[in-house]
Amino acid sequence: MTGSVTVDVAGAWVGGAARYAAELHSYLDRMGRTDVKVIGTDQRVAPAWLLRREVSRPGAGRRVAVNNVSFVSPGGPRWTLLRNALHFLTEAETAQLAPKLRGSVRREARVVRLTARRADVLVVPSHAMAERVCRVLPTTRNRLVVRAHPVSANSIPLRPRDPAILCPVLFAPYKRMDKRLQELLAALDDCAEPLVRVRVTASPGDLPDRLASEPRIEFLGRIDHHELREAWARSRAIYFPTGLESFGYPLAEARVSGHPVIARDTDQNREIAGNALCGFSSADPDSLRHAVKLALATEPSPDPGPFDPDPYFEWLLGGSR
Repeated sequence: MTGSVTVDVAGAWVGGAARYAAELHSYLDRMGRTDVKVIGTDQRVAPAWLLRREVSRPGAGRRVAVNNVSFVSPGGPRWTLLRNALHFLTEAETAQLAPKLRGSVRREARVVRLTARRADVLVVPSHAMAERVCRVLPTTRNRLVVRAHPVSANSIPLRPRDPAILCPVLFAPYKRMDKRLQELLAALDDCAEPLVRVRVTASPGDLPDRLASEPRIEFLGRIDHHELREAWARSRAIYFPTGLESFGYPLAEARVSGHPVIARDTDQNREIAGNALCGFSSADPDSLRHAVKLALATEPSPDPGPFDPDPYFEWLLGGSR
């Protein structure tokens, strides 16, 4: 390996981005990689930061952007992690979601797509995300590599599991989580499971009044990774009903920890969740009821899957393997 490695983690504060950054820092601490320089830990992915990182002249070593926006200036090899499906929506998805998407998403997408053309290697965490990128940027096909995000095998501690379903979703209007939670509660009623609680990583203000006062919903608020691990360990199953994901960390985490995960029965979710998936069709309430009943009655064996952090980061950062 020639020169040091620069990794930009700007914007990795919440959700899957923060989860990924936690794996990165854990690996660097564990392996003592003094050749890796992490930048952007206190920065947003904003024009001022992107300009600043370009003129900082990090040298001839590899430059890795794990926040979707590739380095563009000449220098060392430019590796970019594309991990936001919203930047590669189809026209139909854009038309459907436009009223509920932040106005900045389209602006972000233009920057992400433009800079991706300058990247030497584009890393995506699932085959479905690769298809999205290729559909929008077909000339990048030969530079795309599919590598699942890293998940440590011991990331979830062992705890007695309560009769509860954890919904570890970062709420946003386009995800329609009020509707998804209503569907889950109806499925629990149909399964004669009235005592099962639903834990959500949100606050009452994120939901309509009828759900904000629902006694079966336990509001955890925006909690950090360590608090989420504890909530995860104490829950019997996971509910991850969202559809627009590049990866879906809860799917992988469920597979590794041996938690059944109630999620849509798609190729992508099967790829990530493996045997932990209790799949359902969003158009079929009966299938959701069946998935909930299955999740509450089963306990899949932990499966490390293709998520080992060490070979992943040694490949991404140019390590010895």
